Amino acid sequence: MPNKEPLPALGGWIKRRWLLLLVLLAVLTAGSWWLWNGRQSDKKVVPPVKADSRILAEGIVFPVRYAQMVMPVDGTIGEVLAKEGDKVKAGQPLLRLVRQDYYARVRSANSDVQRAAAAVEQARVNLADAERELQRQLKLEVMGATSRQQLDQARTLADRNRAALMQAEADLRTQEGRLAEAEGQLDKTELRAPIDGTVAFLDVKVGEHATLGTVLVRMADDSAWEVRSDDLTELVVARVRPGDAVSLTFDGIPGLEIPGKVKFIRPYGEKKRGDITYTVTIAPDRWDERLRWNMTAQIAIMPAK
Repeated sequence: MPNKEPLPALGGWIKRRWLLLLVLLAVLTAGSWWLWNGRQSDKKVVPPVKADSRILAEGIVFPVRYAQMVMPVDGTIGEVLAKEGDKVKAGQPLLRLVRQDYYARVRSANSDVQRAAAAVEQARVNLADAERELQRQLKLEVMGATSRQQLDQARTLADRNRAALMQAEADLRTQEGRLAEAEGQLDKTELRAPIDGTVAFLDVKVGEHATLGTVLVRMADDSAWEVRSDDLTELVVARVRPGDAVSLTFDGIPGLEIPGKVKFIRPYGEKKRGDITYTVTIAPDRWDERLRWNMTAQIAIMPAK
C-alpha cells in the first residue's frame, strides 16, 4: 500500500505560505496608507511660495557732498595744515607747497609792472610837452612867426610821443598780466577746503613731491549720506521709479538694515561688464555712525506696482 503520511506536512507548508503573503500584503497596505497621508499632510503644512519681485543690486556708500582735491601745480610739500578726521571750514588752508620760487616770480613781475607804470607816466609827460609845442607852433604859423619845417617837426614829435605812450601802455598791460599769472600760480600752491566737512583722506608729508593732478585730500560733508549702484541693467531699470521703497544692508555691519527710497536714476547708461547699466542713487531714511565712505551695501528695491 502507498504511504500517505507526507500529506499533512504539505498542507502546513501551504498554510504558512498564505499567512506570509497576508502579512506582506498588510504591510504594503499600511505603508501605502502612511505614505499617502504623509504627502497630504505635507501639502497642508507647506505654504505656497510667492514670487520675489524685488530688484537686488550692490552699491557703495557716498557722502552727498564731497570734494577730491588735487594740487594744480607741481612742487614739494612745504606745510601740512590739517590731518585726517579734522573738521574744517570752507576756505581753510590744508596744504602748502614750498613757495620761495613762486614768491620770487611775484616780486620780479611786480617790479616789471612798476617799471612799466613809470614808463607810461614819462610817456604821458613827453606827449603833453610835445602837444604844447605843437600848439605853440600852430599859433606862430598864424602870425607868420615860424617856418614850415619847425611846424612839421612839432607834429612829428607829437605823433612819436603819442605812439610811445600807446606802446608803454601796452607794455604795462602785458606786465600786469604776467603779475596776475604769477600771483595765480602762487595761489595754486595752497589747497583750501572748498566745503565745510571732515578730512577723510590726507596721506602726504612735508618734503614729499606733489604730482600735478594727483588726489591729495578727500573731504566729506558727513551730515548727509547716500548709496549709489551701477548694477542695474537695462533689463530691470525700467521697473524702478524715484520714490520706490528700498532696504539697505551692509557687508561690514551684519544685522544692520536701513530703509530708504530711490532718489535718482541717471538717464545715461554706460557699458560695464558687458551690459548697459544705469546708476541709481538711494536716499536712506536714517543713518548709522558706524558706516563709512566706500562701504559696500546690498540693495533690495521693491518696485511700486
